[in-house]
Amino acid sequence: MSAGEIELLPGERVLWAGEPVQRPLYVAADGVIAPAGLVLAAAALWFLLVKQPSGPTMIAAVVVLVIGFYGAAGRSVVRYLALGRTTYAVTDTRIIARSGLFRQKERASELAGLPAPVLKPGPSRTGTIGFAGPGTVTLMGIGEPKRVRDLLVKAIDEATARQAPPEPGSSAA
Repeated sequence: MSAGEIELLPGERVLWAGEPVQRPLYVAADGVIAPAGLVLAAAALWFLLVKQPSGPTMIAAVVVLVIGFYGAAGRSVVRYLALGRTTYAVTDTRIIARSGLFRQKERASELAGLPAPVLKPGPSRTGTIGFAGPGTVTLMGIGEPKRVRDLLVKAIDEATARQAPPEPGSSAA
């Protein structure tokens, strides 16, 4: 990712930029969502074939069928394709992900106050870096994940120190 692709804040510096080198088709959450979607799709298909509904009931059954297929497989395919168009950046103040299948959206998390990054190793020296808590940016399938995690730890500490109020009794001369 070049600095020209993201909107940098005044004085912000890019410390690392990259993209997924490994795009997982399935993630841990799919272990629950995919089977549930499959059951939903199977139930809707059975209802359509056996009960042969008409009108609004048929429309509702088709909607449930589509939702079930999306949960069973579509979600994974969409994520896989979107990761192919994803770029990441770590600056001295934020962690940024720019992704989207059809329209690129930029999400950012302020480094100051983020919990310690959690590294989940992947195949072939790749990994995913996430943070405890909802709404934070996750770096999925990146190369050299240990180096990036170490860089993030240092950047989070520095960003938190910059935002800390001055100690009582100290003077800024």
